[in-house]
Amino acid sequence: MKTIITFLLLVLITVPSKAQVTEFQIETKSVEINDLISFVVETFEAEDIDATSITFLIQANSDELDGESLVMLKQGFKLISERLSEDSHVSLVTYGTFNGVALPKTNAKELKLILHTLTDLKGSIVQFYKDGISLAYEQAQENYDESAANLVVMIRINKKAENTVVDIEKEEAKAKKNKKKGALLVSALALLPEIINLIKD
Repeated sequence: MKTIITFLLLVLITVPSKAQVTEFQIETKSVEINDLISFVVETFEAEDIDATSITFLIQANSDELDGESLVMLKQGFKLISERLSEDSHVSLVTYGTFNGVALPKTNAKELKLILHTLTDLKGSIVQFYKDGISLAYEQAQENYDESAANLVVMIRINKKAENTVVDIEKEEAKAKKNKKKGALLVSALALLPEIINLIKD
């Protein structure tokens, strides 16, 4: 058994030396829509000059957002646009009743475009997918900026989906596994725990 583990370690250590390794450091946050304003105030400091790349994952419980949810989202994103730096970007992805990219990577200061997209989330999606949560992490990886803080922020609108339970870490791992071969290279250390568990089993 030790021989097998040693062999696998050697393979994993030598392979990255032949290719450029990209290790994504994407932080996940989750917030109820009713707490969005306070979340923004606590998370993003006013006039922060650091770049941020955020993929917002918005829960869609019907074809259209109800009026109250839309108002709260618009207020939240106005504040987000004010607080993020000129070099920051956002994208909007939906999950639930419909799954898709409503707004691809866009400068955080493009408030008019962001608000227009929020008003018609479903109409803004070009292609629909089966899994919006995995899609959000794929978008976060595609938009990854090494010089910025990279986040996925899930905005939960649970009025019609109170029993929905989402394991964010599990979905993030699933999204990474579903990436096409060669699209995502992972470091040897990141793979070690999984290989050891497989050997034990």
